Amino acid sequence: MQGSAQVARRIRYVYHAAMTTETITCPTHGESQFAYVCKHLIANPAQKWHCGYPEEDDPWRDAWCSACNEAFEREGEWNENNEGVAEIGLLCGHCYEDGIAQSVTSMDDATAAAWAQYLETQCDALQSKQQSMVDSLKINDYPRWDYYQDAAQLVFSGGEQADLVTDVEFVGTLSTANDTWMWSWANFNLLEPVRSRISAVRDIGEEQGFPLLTVPKWNADIQDGWHMTAIALDILDGLGAYRVPTDNDYIFMVVLSAQLRE
Repeated sequence: MQGSAQVARRIRYVYHAAMTTETITCPTHGESQFAYVCKHLIANPAQKWHCGYPEEDDPWRDAWCSACNEAFEREGEWNENNEGVAEIGLLCGHCYEDGIAQSVTSMDDATAAAWAQYLETQCDALQSKQQSMVDSLKINDYPRWDYYQDAAQLVFSGGEQADLVTDVEFVGTLSTANDTWMWSWANFNLLEPVRSRISAVRDIGEEQGFPLLTVPKWNADIQDGWHMTAIALDILDGLGAYRVPTDNDYIFMVVLSAQLRE
Protein backbone atom coordinates (compact mmCIF):
# COMPACT_ATOMS: atom_id res chain seq x y z
CA MET A 1 0.00 0.00 0.00
CA GLN A 2 2.98 2.32 0.42
CA GLY A 3 3.58 2.23 -3.34
CA SER A 4 -0.06 3.10 -3.92
CA ALA A 5 0.23 6.12 -1.66
CA GLN A 6 3.29 7.31 -3.58
CA VAL A 7 1.42 6.94 -6.86
CA ALA A 8 -1.51 8.94 -5.51
CA ARG A 9 0.75 11.76 -4.35
CA ARG A 10 2.46 11.88 -7.73
CA ILE A 11 -0.84 11.88 -9.61
CA ARG A 12 -2.19 14.71 -7.48
CA TYR A 13 1.06 16.65 -7.84
CA VAL A 14 1.01 16.41 -11.64
CA TYR A 15 -2.65 17.16 -12.12
CA HIS A 16 -3.62 19.39 -9.24
CA ALA A 17 -1.90 22.38 -10.84
CA ALA A 18 -4.57 22.25 -13.53
CA MET A 19 -7.42 21.75 -11.06
CA THR A 20 -8.48 24.66 -8.88
CA THR A 21 -11.91 23.35 -7.90
CA GLU A 22 -12.96 20.67 -5.43
CA THR A 23 -15.82 19.43 -7.63
CA ILE A 24 -16.60 18.57 -11.24
CA THR A 25 -19.88 18.55 -13.14
CA CYS A 26 -20.74 15.03 -14.22
CA PRO A 27 -23.13 14.82 -17.20
CA THR A 28 -25.00 12.03 -15.41
CA HIS A 29 -24.86 12.99 -11.72
CA GLY A 30 -24.28 16.74 -11.76
CA GLU A 31 -21.84 18.49 -9.45
CA SER A 32 -19.78 16.12 -7.35
CA GLN A 33 -16.43 15.59 -5.72
CA PHE A 34 -14.10 13.51 -7.84
CA ALA A 35 -11.14 11.13 -7.92
CA TYR A 36 -8.24 10.69 -10.30
CA VAL A 37 -8.55 7.37 -12.12
CA CYS A 38 -6.50 5.87 -14.94
CA LYS A 39 -8.36 5.79 -18.23
CA HIS A 40 -7.98 2.00 -18.46
CA LEU A 41 -10.33 1.65 -15.48
CA ILE A 42 -12.72 4.23 -16.89
CA ALA A 43 -12.89 2.26 -20.16
CA ASN A 44 -13.09 -1.16 -18.48
CA PRO A 45 -13.97 -1.01 -14.78
CA ALA A 46 -14.44 -4.78 -14.43
CA GLN A 47 -10.84 -5.37 -13.38
CA LYS A 48 -8.78 -4.96 -10.22
CA TRP A 49 -8.64 -1.39 -8.89
CA HIS A 50 -5.38 -0.47 -7.17
CA CYS A 51 -6.37 2.13 -4.61
CA GLY A 52 -6.45 2.85 -0.91
CA TYR A 53 -9.49 2.07 1.20
CA PRO A 54 -12.10 4.77 1.86
CA GLU A 55 -11.49 7.31 4.59
CA GLU A 56 -14.09 9.57 6.11
CA ASP A 57 -12.64 12.69 4.48
CA ASP A 58 -11.55 10.87 1.30
CA PRO A 59 -14.17 8.26 0.33
CA TRP A 60 -13.09 7.90 -3.32
CA ARG A 61 -9.39 7.15 -3.47
CA ASP A 62 -7.29 7.72 -6.60
CA ALA A 63 -7.17 4.45 -8.53
CA TRP A 64 -5.33 2.75 -11.38
CA CYS A 65 -5.29 -0.62 -13.10
CA SER A 66 -2.83 -3.49 -12.81
CA ALA A 67 -0.96 -2.44 -15.97
CA CYS A 68 -0.36 1.03 -14.53
CA ASN A 69 0.63 -0.47 -11.21
CA GLU A 70 3.16 -2.74 -12.91
CA ALA A 71 4.65 0.27 -14.71
CA PHE A 72 5.07 2.05 -11.39
CA GLU A 73 6.62 -0.97 -9.66
CA ARG A 74 8.97 -1.56 -12.57
CA GLU A 75 10.57 1.86 -12.10
CA GLY A 76 9.95 2.19 -8.37
CA GLU A 77 8.57 5.67 -9.02
CA TRP A 78 6.81 7.75 -11.65
CA ASN A 79 9.28 9.22 -14.10
CA GLU A 80 9.64 10.00 -17.80
CA ASN A 81 9.83 6.26 -18.60
CA ASN A 82 6.39 5.36 -17.28
CA GLU A 83 4.28 8.49 -16.73
CA GLY A 84 2.70 8.08 -20.16
CA VAL A 85 1.26 4.69 -19.18
CA ALA A 86 -1.06 6.10 -16.52
CA GLU A 87 -3.33 8.31 -18.61
CA ILE A 88 -5.41 9.99 -15.94
CA GLY A 89 -9.05 10.96 -16.10
CA LEU A 90 -11.58 12.20 -13.56
CA LEU A 91 -14.58 10.34 -12.20
CA CYS A 92 -17.28 11.85 -10.04
CA GLY A 93 -17.94 10.03 -6.79
CA HIS A 94 -21.10 8.34 -8.08
CA CYS A 95 -19.42 7.12 -11.28
CA TYR A 96 -16.48 5.93 -9.17
CA GLU A 97 -18.78 3.82 -6.98
CA ASP A 98 -20.55 2.40 -10.03
CA GLY A 99 -17.20 1.57 -11.62
CA ILE A 100 -15.40 -0.05 -8.72
CA ALA A 101 -18.53 -2.10 -7.95
CA GLN A 102 -18.01 -3.88 -11.28
CA SER A 103 -14.57 -5.06 -10.15
CA VAL A 104 -16.09 -7.70 -7.83
CA THR A 105 -16.21 -10.01 -10.86
CA SER A 106 -12.45 -9.72 -11.48
CA MET A 107 -11.35 -13.19 -10.37
CA ASP A 108 -9.51 -15.74 -12.49
CA ASP A 109 -10.91 -19.28 -12.68
CA ALA A 110 -8.74 -20.64 -9.87
CA THR A 111 -9.62 -17.80 -7.51
CA ALA A 112 -13.32 -18.02 -8.40
CA ALA A 113 -13.28 -21.75 -7.61
CA ALA A 114 -11.50 -21.12 -4.29
CA TRP A 115 -14.05 -18.41 -3.47
CA ALA A 116 -16.99 -20.70 -4.19
CA GLN A 117 -15.56 -23.41 -1.93
CA TYR A 118 -14.75 -20.93 0.83
CA LEU A 119 -18.23 -19.44 0.69
CA GLU A 120 -19.93 -22.82 0.81
CA THR A 121 -17.90 -23.82 3.87
CA GLN A 122 -18.75 -20.62 5.74
CA CYS A 123 -22.45 -20.81 4.90
CA ASP A 124 -22.61 -24.35 6.26
CA ALA A 125 -20.86 -23.17 9.43
CA LEU A 126 -23.32 -20.27 9.77
CA GLN A 127 -26.30 -22.63 9.74
CA SER A 128 -24.76 -24.78 12.45
CA LYS A 129 -23.72 -21.85 14.66
CA GLN A 130 -27.04 -20.10 14.15
CA GLN A 131 -29.08 -23.08 15.29
CA SER A 132 -26.87 -23.50 18.34
CA MET A 133 -27.22 -19.81 19.26
CA VAL A 134 -30.99 -19.80 18.85
CA ASP A 135 -31.35 -22.93 20.95
CA SER A 136 -29.03 -21.84 23.75
CA LEU A 137 -29.95 -18.15 24.00
CA LYS A 138 -33.62 -18.56 23.00
CA ILE A 139 -33.56 -15.25 21.15
CA ASN A 140 -36.78 -16.11 19.33
CA ASP A 141 -38.62 -16.03 22.67
CA TYR A 142 -38.05 -12.29 22.99
CA PRO A 143 -40.65 -10.05 21.31
CA ARG A 144 -38.42 -6.95 21.27
CA TRP A 145 -34.89 -6.00 20.26
CA ASP A 146 -32.98 -2.71 20.38
CA TYR A 147 -29.46 -1.94 19.25
CA TYR A 148 -27.13 0.68 20.72
CA GLN A 149 -24.26 1.70 18.48
CA ASP A 150 -22.34 3.57 21.17
CA ALA A 151 -22.18 0.42 23.30
CA ALA A 152 -22.04 -2.02 20.35
CA GLN A 153 -24.88 -3.99 21.89
CA LEU A 154 -28.06 -5.68 20.71
CA VAL A 155 -30.52 -6.17 23.56
CA PHE A 156 -33.43 -8.62 23.49
CA SER A 157 -36.23 -7.88 25.95
CA GLY A 158 -39.88 -8.39 26.80
CA GLY A 159 -39.65 -12.14 27.35
CA GLU A 160 -40.42 -14.20 30.41
CA GLN A 161 -36.73 -14.51 31.23
CA ALA A 162 -34.24 -11.74 31.94
CA ASP A 163 -33.20 -9.40 29.13
CA LEU A 164 -30.45 -10.76 26.92
CA VAL A 165 -27.55 -8.36 26.26
CA THR A 166 -25.32 -9.24 23.31
CA ASP A 167 -22.13 -7.65 22.08
CA VAL A 168 -22.20 -7.23 18.32
CA GLU A 169 -20.18 -6.10 15.33
CA PHE A 170 -22.00 -4.64 12.34
CA VAL A 171 -20.97 -6.48 9.17
CA GLY A 172 -22.69 -4.30 6.60
CA THR A 173 -25.95 -2.95 5.28
CA LEU A 174 -28.11 -4.13 2.41
CA SER A 175 -30.04 -1.27 0.83
CA THR A 176 -33.58 -2.16 -0.19
CA ALA A 177 -33.80 1.11 -2.13
CA ASN A 178 -31.02 0.36 -4.63
CA ASP A 179 -30.07 -3.29 -3.95
CA THR A 180 -26.51 -2.68 -2.84
CA TRP A 181 -24.29 -4.11 -0.13
CA MET A 182 -22.03 -1.75 1.81
CA TRP A 183 -19.40 -3.03 4.21
CA SER A 184 -19.49 -1.39 7.63
CA TRP A 185 -15.74 -0.64 7.42
CA ALA A 186 -16.62 1.76 4.59
CA ASN A 187 -19.75 3.22 6.20
CA PHE A 188 -18.78 6.29 8.19
CA ASN A 189 -22.38 6.97 9.17
CA LEU A 190 -21.99 4.14 11.66
CA LEU A 191 -20.34 4.70 15.01
CA GLU A 192 -16.85 3.30 15.53
CA PRO A 193 -17.80 0.82 18.31
CA VAL A 194 -19.92 -1.27 15.90
CA ARG A 195 -17.31 -1.30 13.12
CA SER A 196 -14.01 -1.62 14.97
CA ARG A 197 -13.28 -5.26 14.09
CA ILE A 198 -14.75 -5.76 10.63
CA SER A 199 -11.60 -4.71 8.76
CA ALA A 200 -10.26 -8.18 9.61
CA VAL A 201 -12.65 -9.51 6.94
CA ARG A 202 -11.26 -7.05 4.42
CA ASP A 203 -7.74 -8.17 5.29
CA ILE A 204 -8.62 -11.79 4.46
CA GLY A 205 -10.09 -10.64 1.17
CA GLU A 206 -6.87 -8.80 0.38
CA GLU A 207 -4.74 -11.84 1.20
CA GLN A 208 -6.85 -14.28 -0.79
CA GLY A 209 -7.75 -12.03 -3.71
CA PHE A 210 -11.50 -12.08 -2.99
CA PRO A 211 -12.82 -8.70 -4.24
CA LEU A 212 -16.28 -9.14 -2.71
CA LEU A 213 -14.56 -8.67 0.65
CA THR A 214 -12.50 -5.63 -0.35
CA VAL A 215 -14.77 -3.53 -2.57
CA PRO A 216 -16.70 -1.12 -0.32
CA LYS A 217 -20.09 -1.21 -2.07
CA TRP A 218 -21.59 -3.39 -4.81
CA ASN A 219 -24.89 -4.65 -6.24
CA ALA A 220 -26.34 -7.35 -4.01
CA ASP A 221 -29.43 -9.14 -2.76
CA ILE A 222 -30.47 -10.51 0.61
CA GLN A 223 -28.59 -13.77 0.03
CA ASP A 224 -25.37 -11.84 -0.52
CA GLY A 225 -25.90 -10.15 2.82
CA TRP A 226 -26.09 -13.50 4.58
CA HIS A 227 -23.08 -14.77 2.64
CA MET A 228 -20.91 -11.87 3.77
CA THR A 229 -22.18 -12.28 7.32
CA ALA A 230 -21.30 -15.98 7.28
CA ILE A 231 -17.72 -15.10 6.39
CA ALA A 232 -17.55 -12.39 9.05
CA LEU A 233 -18.93 -14.82 11.63
CA ASP A 234 -16.06 -17.20 11.02
CA ILE A 235 -13.32 -14.57 10.95
CA LEU A 236 -14.60 -12.79 14.07
CA ASP A 237 -15.31 -16.11 15.84
CA GLY A 238 -18.84 -15.10 16.77
CA LEU A 239 -21.73 -17.02 18.30
CA GLY A 240 -24.14 -16.36 15.47
CA ALA A 241 -25.67 -13.64 13.31
CA TYR A 242 -28.64 -11.33 13.33
CA ARG A 243 -30.35 -9.05 10.84
CA VAL A 244 -32.45 -6.01 11.75
CA PRO A 245 -34.56 -3.84 9.42
CA THR A 246 -34.39 -0.06 9.20
CA ASP A 247 -36.30 2.35 6.97
CA ASN A 248 -34.35 1.65 3.78
CA ASP A 249 -32.06 -1.25 4.51
CA TYR A 250 -31.14 -4.23 6.63
CA ILE A 251 -28.23 -4.21 9.05
CA PHE A 252 -26.38 -7.50 9.32
CA MET A 253 -24.40 -8.12 12.48
CA VAL A 254 -22.34 -10.81 14.18
CA VAL A 255 -23.15 -11.68 17.78
CA LEU A 256 -19.83 -11.91 19.62
CA SER A 257 -20.97 -12.70 23.17
CA ALA A 258 -24.15 -12.73 25.26
CA GLN A 259 -25.29 -12.63 28.84
CA LEU A 260 -28.53 -12.30 30.75
CA ARG A 261 -29.06 -8.95 32.43
CA GLU A 262 -29.04 -9.24 36.21
